[in-house]
Amino acid sequence: MIKSDHNRLLKKIAKERLKPFGIIQYGQSRTFLFDKGWFTVIIEFQPSSWSKGTYLNIGVDLNFYPRDYFAFSYGYRETGFNEFKDEEQFSELINKLCNLVIVRVRELDREFIDLWVAKKTLNKDLDAWRKYEIGILKGLINDYNGAQKLLNAVINEKCEHNYEFKRQQIASEILEWLDNEQAFENKVKELIEKTRQLKKLPIVDLNNLTERKITANNTVPQAGRNWWKYLFRN
Repeated sequence: MIKSDHNRLLKKIAKERLKPFGIIQYGQSRTFLFDKGWFTVIIEFQPSSWSKGTYLNIGVDLNFYPRDYFAFSYGYRETGFNEFKDEEQFSELINKLCNLVIVRVRELDREFIDLWVAKKTLNKDLDAWRKYEIGILKGLINDYNGAQKLLNAVINEKCEHNYEFKRQQIASEILEWLDNEQAFENKVKELIEKTRQLKKLPIVDLNNLTERKITANNTVPQAGRNWWKYLFRN
């Protein structure tokens, strides 16, 4: 009897289903990315050490902190463990998970459609990471007093781990950038580009970083409305 390769089956189905929606496999891994430049939506078909199958994790990683790995800044576990039983059962399961991925990714895309909406989305449970992220967002939308307040709060946090000291150091550098409002956006773009390089993400155009996409007369962009029609047609 030929032994089933559930990893190969999972990646094949996910790649075929998700690519048309701009969700791309990260190398040969079980991780897929919806990349928006200053943030990336991570879709992780997480394996188990004990059984064949997958968990599904979906979340946003803001590219504001220079590291060579992905982290779930917002969102995480979408489903519990989904066990592989046979190829037919698992194929149906992965297709259902892909349906969930497509809907959830577009929800996150709307929640982070621009810097202003992202700030509102993240403005809950202000731990040190959230203060750091929202501090940068506030600076980018010209709320320099708000940015200074949050970044100073990050600097005053008690530190125990190396990443916490590094976060304080970067927050201090960002505060210095705020002294030159004209150069601040360019400095943040450089930070984003450095972060993307470390994560081995492609070069992107960040010229529209501070473009406002949601207005009082248009709460859902036209592209978003067309996309939902496409997904749920027939």
